[in-house]
Amino acid sequence: MPDMTLTPLWLTVKQAAQLLQLSEDVVYPLTHRSDFPAVRIGRTIRIDRRRLEDWAAEQTKGA
Repeated sequence: MPDMTLTPLWLTVKQAAQLLQLSEDVVYPLTHRSDFPAVRIGRTIRIDRRRLEDWAAEQTKGA
């Protein structure tokens, strides 16, 4: 059985904000960007953790 203490593959906006060390108010608008790894499932937003880490790394290139 997998270890459930690991970071989940799909994050809520709150979890993504915590991971990025940003507020939820900053992350919610990002979910509307085409390059941000968010999906909508009904009224729920989920963010792919692995793709989020890649996205964050891309944002810091050249910074």
